[in-house]
Amino acid sequence: MAFSVRKTQSNKETRKAEALAKLLTEDFSIDLERVGYYLVRNLPTIVFHRLDVLALSAMEEYDKLSVEMKTGGKPPWR
Repeated sequence: MAFSVRKTQSNKETRKAEALAKLLTEDFSIDLERVGYYLVRNLPTIVFHRLDVLALSAMEEYDKLSVEMKTGGKPPWR
């Protein structure tokens, strides 16, 4: 199965998502667990909570995308 990226309009959110993706993929040798440790220990709590919201919404969208890919774009309940 081929991987495809859906093109959307460029807005603040998409530009930030692209910047975050670039940051996370530019060096795979970085220990993300250590990054998380320093994130929680050295930055305000709001940063962790915003990152948590981002991760939860990404998981929900990933689940929806997985269902779409398995069902050919149709929700399984239809």
